[in-house]
Amino acid sequence: MKKTICSLSLLLIVATSFAQSIGDATKLLWYGKNKSAKEMLQKMYTANSNDASTVYWLGQSMIVVDDVAGAKALYQKSLQSGVNDALLFIGMAHIDLLEGGDWNAANQKFESAITTTTETRGKNKGKSPVAIYNAIGRANSIGHLIKDGSSKFGNPDYAIEKLKIAKDVDATNTDCFIYMGLCYRKMGGDFGGDAQKSYMEALQRNPNNAVANHYIGKIYQSQQNKPAMEQYFNAALANDIAYAPVYLDYYKYYSNRDVTVAKENIEKYLQYADKDCNNDYFYADYLFQAGKFAESLAKAKELENSDCKNRVPVLYAYNYDRTNDSTQAKANIEKFLSNTPADKILPSDYDIAVKILSKFTGTELQTIGYINKMMELDNSKNVQLEGLGKIADLYGKSKNYLEQIKTIQKIGEVRGSVTESDYYKMSNAAQSAKDFNLGLDIAKKYIAAFPDKPQPASFYRKAALGLDPDSTKGTAIPALVELNSLLEKDVEKNKKALFNNYYYMLIYYADKAKDYPKGIETLDKMLVLFPTTGEENDFIIKQKANLQKLMANPKAPSTPKTPTNPKTPTKSTGATTNVKKEDKSKKK
Repeated sequence: MKKTICSLSLLLIVATSFAQSIGDATKLLWYGKNKSAKEMLQKMYTANSNDASTVYWLGQSMIVVDDVAGAKALYQKSLQSGVNDALLFIGMAHIDLLEGGDWNAANQKFESAITTTTETRGKNKGKSPVAIYNAIGRANSIGHLIKDGSSKFGNPDYAIEKLKIAKDVDATNTDCFIYMGLCYRKMGGDFGGDAQKSYMEALQRNPNNAVANHYIGKIYQSQQNKPAMEQYFNAALANDIAYAPVYLDYYKYYSNRDVTVAKENIEKYLQYADKDCNNDYFYADYLFQAGKFAESLAKAKELENSDCKNRVPVLYAYNYDRTNDSTQAKANIEKFLSNTPADKILPSDYDIAVKILSKFTGTELQTIGYINKMMELDNSKNVQLEGLGKIADLYGKSKNYLEQIKTIQKIGEVRGSVTESDYYKMSNAAQSAKDFNLGLDIAKKYIAAFPDKPQPASFYRKAALGLDPDSTKGTAIPALVELNSLLEKDVEKNKKALFNNYYYMLIYYADKAKDYPKGIETLDKMLVLFPTTGEENDFIIKQKANLQKLMANPKAPSTPKTPTNPKTPTKSTGATTNVKKEDKSKKK
């Protein structure tokens, strides 16, 4: 333990001599100036490769630009050369998480870092230095440049527990709250309030913290709350006009809303950000958004020979899609998605792929796969609802109606309610799938949810008749009886629908089953609906007399004439022909 304490003291002495430089480098990372940060740290490393803090942050500058392999090699080299430091244990645990390693292995390194740096005296006895807790928070929240904050790695609950200790170790520390907020954001939209509270605590300690203001603004951006987003974005710029990430987020927000404002912000971003190919890519994207497709394609061509060449096919896809060259657009986006590791693909990449592939027939399942991957990357409610809506439409387009129904049901779960449109689409899909029992179940719920609408009862009837379309089995009758019990709650309003349902039953009892008493019973129910003289009443009286004759004269021919609706159109049936040829009532 004494050796560990001496090592820690040496670390703190050396770190103090580099405090300003380390602070400057980490500030550059927060400001998104990763290239400048790495260059600064590389010079410090060259001057003293045994300083653990410098090694750790140099590795972090590699991680944020996707050079995880480089960071891993750096940490391993330092550990093998004798720089046996807690920060490097955490750095290696960070690598483990980013490479998809076992959480338990990473956790052992975290706990080892804490154990070997625990204070044995003073006001922080039993606790580690704040830098250790912050590094653990960073390892569980900061990922690659492309997908920073991905929920696919790390253990945010564990990190938050350690960061809560960090805030008490150093009353001036603000980074612990930033990492805490990032961890909450990783846990999903339900924790947005906790994330904002964390960032606000950082602002209480340092009101000029541009990063905290920016991240609060990003929460409101995800909620599509433009006034609140602008309030905190502008507050970040008031803290520091050179804080470039806000300009980039403003550009992304306005890129497809107001190209003039987007141009102002991309130019401000380029003014304050590092000069590298990533920013050239953003400018090429601006040219696309501005409708300068030839210039955007030319810029993309230049980037083919840069370190950012991997994303050039995405630029091509956007430009070719806008210029109606769907074949080229499809080829480029499929090339990018098939050749790019999953952890370097953005939700927007899947989004443009979905847009492009939707123009081609036979690509529905492939398109659905892209939407599912997009939703895995962005679990916000709006994205989930929009994505599931597209999937439902694609299943319908490919005539996979049962999957369409399942997807619409999931939409209701995510939204927290089932709309009339949802019920209509599910009922229609069940009818198209000829799954009439499912159709009955959906229509019954439809009626319960929207009893004043005519469509639910219509779908219920269609599903019932679908069980026995030629009325030979009578299997539709139980469903029609149940439907009538619902319709009878407002007889006057539903008189027409009730008459049509009884008419179907009459055909079965009088013509198919030869159950004349049941037929007369059905006619009596129809008579209650139309008790006074008129076409329907005349029809009922005539049919009842016919059945009574058959019952009174059992020696008569056993096959009665099929009952027919009134020969002139009526408000109840609209039928004019013999029902054996065409049952018009089924269409009502």
